[in-house]
Amino acid sequence: MNDTSIRTLPVLPIKRTVLFPGVMVPLTIARDRSVAAVESAVKTEEKLVIVVAQRNPKNEEPTLEDLFPIGTLAVIKQVGRNSEGRLQALVQGIERVVLLKVEQSEPLLLVRARQVPPVTDSGPDIDALHRALADQLIELPELIQSPGIGEVVQALRLEQDPIVLAYRVASLLNLTVEQEQAMLEASTRADLLRKLYSALSHEVQILKLRNKIANDAQAEMGKSQREYLLRQQLKAIQQELGEGEGEESEISHLKQQIEEANLPEHVRKEANRELIRLTKTPAASPEHQVIRTYLELVFELPWSKASADSVDLSRVRQVLDEDHYGIKEVKERIVEHLAVLKLNPTAKAPILCLVGPPGVGKTSLGQSIARALGRTFERFSLGGVHDEAELRGHRRTYVGAMPGRILQAIRRAGVNNPVLMLDEVDKMGRDFRGDPAAALLEVLDPAQNHTFRDNYLDLPFDLTKVFFITTANTLDPISQPLLDRMEVIRLPGYSEHEKSRIAVQYLWPRRLKEAGITEEQVQLGEQILAEIISRYTREAGVRQLEQMLGRLTRKVALALAEKQPDERSGPVKREPVTIERSTLEEWLGAERFMPEEARKRLPIGVATGLAWAATCCMSKPRCCQAVMT
Repeated sequence: MNDTSIRTLPVLPIKRTVLFPGVMVPLTIARDRSVAAVESAVKTEEKLVIVVAQRNPKNEEPTLEDLFPIGTLAVIKQVGRNSEGRLQALVQGIERVVLLKVEQSEPLLLVRARQVPPVTDSGPDIDALHRALADQLIELPELIQSPGIGEVVQALRLEQDPIVLAYRVASLLNLTVEQEQAMLEASTRADLLRKLYSALSHEVQILKLRNKIANDAQAEMGKSQREYLLRQQLKAIQQELGEGEGEESEISHLKQQIEEANLPEHVRKEANRELIRLTKTPAASPEHQVIRTYLELVFELPWSKASADSVDLSRVRQVLDEDHYGIKEVKERIVEHLAVLKLNPTAKAPILCLVGPPGVGKTSLGQSIARALGRTFERFSLGGVHDEAELRGHRRTYVGAMPGRILQAIRRAGVNNPVLMLDEVDKMGRDFRGDPAAALLEVLDPAQNHTFRDNYLDLPFDLTKVFFITTANTLDPISQPLLDRMEVIRLPGYSEHEKSRIAVQYLWPRRLKEAGITEEQVQLGEQILAEIISRYTREAGVRQLEQMLGRLTRKVALALAEKQPDERSGPVKREPVTIERSTLEEWLGAERFMPEEARKRLPIGVATGLAWAATCCMSKPRCCQAVMT
C-alpha cells in the first residue's frame, strides 16, 4: 500500500484495546461478521485485515460510525480454535490506515482504507523524551514483578526507533481505549512520546502506590500474626501459672457491651478510656477489679431506657380508690400533679412530700402512684442515715467504694423514670461525715438534678425524669431549703367510721389470708369492730388496729387448729367461730382506753382538751409552778 493507493479490506472490530503497528496480539473472535472477516482474509495470499477499536464495547453490530477513524493494517499469522470451539487468531500490526467508506456490510464488513503517512519529525526534544522513557522503564521490573519482564524491558531500552518503542511500551501499560487511540492517531513523534511519557509516569506512580499499600498491608498482617502468636504463648504461660484465665474473653465481652449499649457520647468516651486502663492493668492488681466493677455500673445504668407513661386520670383515680379509703383531698392533689404531666409530657416530674402520722398510708400511696402510671417503684429509707456518702457514693480511691443509694435504686429499677420513694426524710441525722439533707438539695432540685454527679460514677446523670416522693411524720426536723423544693401534701388521721371501712375492706381480709382462714370460718360483727377501734386503739392511722386484728386471727387459727379432726376419721362439719364482746376481753385483754368522764356530758361552750408547747421561756418560775400545781 503506497501513499496514493487505496484498498478495500475486511474490518475486524475489537473491544477495549488498540492494536499498534509492530505489535503482535492474540484475539478471540466470536461475532459472526468478525469470523467472516478473518476467514475471508485467510483465503487471500496476503492475509490482511484492518483491526479497528470500536467506541462502545457493548455494541455487537458496529457500523463505520461506531468505529474510530484510524485503525491498524494487520497480517494474520495464525488461526485456530480453542477448547470451547471459538476462533482464535494471532495478528501483527503493520501500519496505520484511515477508514474511508463502507463497501459491504454483510456477511462481513468491507471498508475502503488509505495508508496514513509515517511521521518523520526529529529534534533534540524527541531525543530527550526517548531517553526519559528509557530511564522510566528501569523501574518497571521492580514494580510489575512479572516473569520475563526484565528481559522485555531490557530489549525495549535498546530500541533505537522511538515510534517502535512507544507502540510497544503502550501495549504493556494498563491504558484506556481513548488513551491508546490518541497515541495511535498522533501526527508527530513529539506528540506521541509526550502522551506516552505522561501515561507511563502516571502508571509508575500508581504501581508505586499499589506496592506501598501491599507492603504496608503485608507488614500489618505480619505484625498482627506476630502479636497473635505472642498472645497465644502468653496465654499458654498464664494457664500454666494459673493466672489470667479468661481475661482476653472478658475484655472482648466488655468491648461488645460498649458497642451494644446505647450510651451517650461522653459516657462512651469514658467507658473506652477505662477499658484501655483495664487492658493495661494486671489481673492480679486490686485496681483491675475496681475498674471492672465501675464498667459494670456504667453498663447497667439506664442512660436512655425509660418506661412508657400511661397518664390516664380515670385510671389514676380508680387505682387510688382501690388502694385507699377516704383522704379525698389528698387524692385530688395527686391527680392535679399528674394532670400537668399528661398535658406536658416534657415537664419535670413533681417532688411530693407526704406528711402525716404513722400508719396513715404514706408508703402505700407511693406504690399506688407508680401502679397508676405504669412505672417501676423503688423505695429506700433515710431513717438513721447520717453520712452524706450514703446518698452520693464514695470516691473510687477508697477501698470498698460503692455508688450512692440514689444510683443503686435507679440501677435496680432498670429505667431512668421510676417512682423513687425516699422514706422517713425527717429522721436523717448529721455528724462529722456530712449532712445527708444537704446532699438531697441537689437531688430534689429540678434545676440541678439534670447533671447529678455521684462521687463513685463521676459522670453526669439526668434525674429530671425520676418521680420523687418523700415521706415524713412531721416537718419540724426538715431544713427549710429542702422543704422549699417539695410539694407538701398532708395526710390527716382517720375517723372511727373510716377506720371501720378500712378494716372491713383491707385489713381484716388481709389478716385472714395471712392466717389461712376463710371468711366463712369466722364472724366479726360491726359492733365488735367498733369496740376494738374505740377501746383498744387510739391513733391517727390504722397500724395498731391491724395489729389487734392480727391477734384475733391468730386466736381464731389456734381454736380452729385444736378442733381439726384426724384425717382418718373423715371430714367433720364445724361451726364458724363468732367473735363476741366477751371473746374480746379474753383474747385482747382488758380495755386500754376508757371514755373520759368529762367528755360524757359536755356543757354548752366548754371544750375538754390539753394544751402543749414545744418550748418554755422559764423566765417566770411562778408561772410554771402555777401551771404545775
